[in-house]
Amino acid sequence: MVEKIIENIKHLPPIPNVINELQDLYYFDDYNASDIEKIIKKDPNLVANILKIANSPYYGLPREFIDIRQAIVYFGLDKLVEFAFATVLDEVLKFDLDFYGIDKGIFMKMSQQKAKIAKIYKLPKKDKLLVSNTAFLSDISKVILSQYAISEGRSLPDGDWVLNELDNIEKELLGVDTIEVSIQIFDYWNFDEKMIELLENFKKEQNDMERALFAARDITTLKANMENLSKYPDIEELLEKISK
Repeated sequence: MVEKIIENIKHLPPIPNVINELQDLYYFDDYNASDIEKIIKKDPNLVANILKIANSPYYGLPREFIDIRQAIVYFGLDKLVEFAFATVLDEVLKFDLDFYGIDKGIFMKMSQQKAKIAKIYKLPKKDKLLVSNTAFLSDISKVILSQYAISEGRSLPDGDWVLNELDNIEKELLGVDTIEVSIQIFDYWNFDEKMIELLENFKKEQNDMERALFAARDITTLKANMENLSKYPDIEELLEKISK
């Protein structure tokens, strides 16, 4: 069972090399908008997709960006990296998520919500980007698990669990969970080793980065509604929850 699921990773679309280049650039203190633009323009499809996301109603900008340089100056590198990862999700989410009872829009909202929660935690700048990116993509393997579960006639019990709870249900039904398969995907796409290590260890909650990622998945529900977040009406309450 597990081997068949892992084998399906090979059917995922490749990740653009420039995404890893953008992440690498972020770890250097000495870069500017021209450096970012030079990397992004290596991939015209990525440029178009980033502009599409930046101009989407989700961000509600007062004007439309028609040039990638405008988006770079307005959003900055950390947000551009998130947009780049969102283009990966957009491509991967051509597969269905019927097993989980959600669609592409809900999954994207769920991913954005996790990244937003992870960023609330007080971390050094570079660690914050790594945690938020890992949170954003941590459930990407659900597209593979969904396909497999449907092909095997499995069904998910009714409920809207937080994502950490759902891992246990997946393990019982499928023999493997989202995190285990996402680790394999991160490795397949040659993501930063620190992202892989964080995904492997975050449930131990031994440091602030691990606690931030754990909280992002422990507050976010499968249906990506805001009910759990509404239990913490202000930032201080949410920080207290995350810091425990």
